[in-house]
Amino acid sequence: MNRMFQHTTRVQVAAFIIFFACISAGTVYGAGSAGTSGADFLEIGVGSRPLGMGEAFTAATDDINAIYYNPAGLGTLKYPELSLMHQELILDSRFENISFAMPVYHGFFGFSTSVFWVPPFDRIDIDGNTTGKVYFYNTSFTTAYGQSLGFMEIGGSIKYIYQKIDTLSVHSAAIDFGILKRLYMYSPFDAPIRNFSLGMSVQNIGTKAKNDSLPRMLRFGTSYSPTKWLGINVDAMQYMIDATDLYDFTYGFDESLRINAGAEFNYYNILSFRGGYRFNDSGKYSFGLGFNYAIKNVGFTIDTSYMDSGIFGPVYSFTVTFRLIPKVITVEDQLKAEVYYQRAIKYYIANDIDAAIEAFKTCMEYNPYHKNVSQKIKDLEYLRELKKKNEEFEQERTFR
Repeated sequence: MNRMFQHTTRVQVAAFIIFFACISAGTVYGAGSAGTSGADFLEIGVGSRPLGMGEAFTAATDDINAIYYNPAGLGTLKYPELSLMHQELILDSRFENISFAMPVYHGFFGFSTSVFWVPPFDRIDIDGNTTGKVYFYNTSFTTAYGQSLGFMEIGGSIKYIYQKIDTLSVHSAAIDFGILKRLYMYSPFDAPIRNFSLGMSVQNIGTKAKNDSLPRMLRFGTSYSPTKWLGINVDAMQYMIDATDLYDFTYGFDESLRINAGAEFNYYNILSFRGGYRFNDSGKYSFGLGFNYAIKNVGFTIDTSYMDSGIFGPVYSFTVTFRLIPKVITVEDQLKAEVYYQRAIKYYIANDIDAAIEAFKTCMEYNPYHKNVSQKIKDLEYLRELKKKNEEFEQERTFR
């Protein structure tokens, strides 16, 4: 009788761990799909920076985490990146992610692998004997590509999903795709040229995980930077697991629609302070810190986040990102580049194209990543060539 009780207790504990680990992956990050979809771990957000801003990241730019939130964002990257993330969830469950992005053709190719797992525990038979270990983990492998078309960015990704629950193995596949539009919105402060972004992505469209649909999701996002030091993001996420998610808004808001908001303040791209709030979620608020530094031509960023997950307690994450930067940009370089950038704009307005090109080139020497300066130089050189040909044509007409 004691052995039977011990066996039943151990099995119940194991089931409890796996059940709540699964539910935490869905409930902590989106009540809509908890218990209604397969591979719920796909809903776990990637990257401490987005998590610190409440996962409002669909329209964010210049960040490798776009592989997860909106692959079109890869088209805004500037240099190769490698990101390593660790996250502590409830009941000793953990989430790990490794992401890599590099320039390919006219865009960026990205690869990401995520693992959601619970430490192995003993399998106990009916006689109370240990017969091995129970393994529970979920993993996904994602390849993505994003490219800028000039007027907008587009991107897509392909995922392979593998789930292992003791002796059960589940295989599935899915695709994501997204678009991103960057433009300028008025600000009374000194703001970036493209300080407003609109993004949309569709996630996890694919096969079933055994008998359940994947957590299909439609994301809309906006990102606005009224100054160079402050960014504000808002996302709306709608699940598409069940038809009622799309047309029954009363039921849908209770179960599937989420609105997240986040903000980030950065000091000369060295220190970042973040905060976020998640509406219609089991958890509400989140906070994050970031530190950015460079040694020679390698820049690295350390990000941390804290997320409230309601009754499940806090969730912590830690991410380290490395960037291969041809030129390390100091604060002094940024200030000088801005002076020459503004000078180039004034020359262009005064129709002095040669002086504008030279000022942009000087700006690029100080900061090669300053507001698409290289493209502006190409545009002005093309405009100068057209102007020269037009003058030659006018001279030929005069001599005739």
